[in-house]
Amino acid sequence: MTTPQQPTPQERFERAVEGMRRLPPTGAVTFRGVTSPQGTAAGVVVPQGITATSRDLVVATAGLTSPGIAVVFAHTGRDLAPVSAVQEAQEVALLPGTVLAVGRFIQVAGIAVEIIEELTRTGDEQWATSLTNDAIAKLGATVATTLANAQGVPCPVDVGYCRRFAAPLA
Repeated sequence: MTTPQQPTPQERFERAVEGMRRLPPTGAVTFRGVTSPQGTAAGVVVPQGITATSRDLVVATAGLTSPGIAVVFAHTGRDLAPVSAVQEAQEVALLPGTVLAVGRFIQVAGIAVEIIEELTRTGDEQWATSLTNDAIAKLGATVATTLANAQGVPCPVDVGYCRRFAAPLA
């Protein structure tokens, strides 16, 4: 009797990504508990890994204890909550290769909040932002309300699980 060979970490990663690709894309405003380093010039990052975000600010920031707050404006995230063992995390994953604009900060209640935006491809094969200055101002007001409502709210999931939302983009 032969023992089936265990998949390599790379094979497991590829299988996970393939499974996520089968989920429908969803537009979402989500959060991460880490930002680009302060003073980073605005630019573009294309992560090669899965980027974890959460619809819940408290989860994404481990109860507002993480090193930063980022708001992620995405068009093609995959809502993992229906298939997750930790549904309370309200996780929305961005697939590898998602083109993200980073390094744009706004002040919300005295906190530097990074806006991370998934860029969209235009007809002439360029990458474009869809956030106007007015939309960013409205987003800032919404984040201020969300932040105020999150004060003192206990994290609904194990804080160790929340580390996935505070990993640097890679």
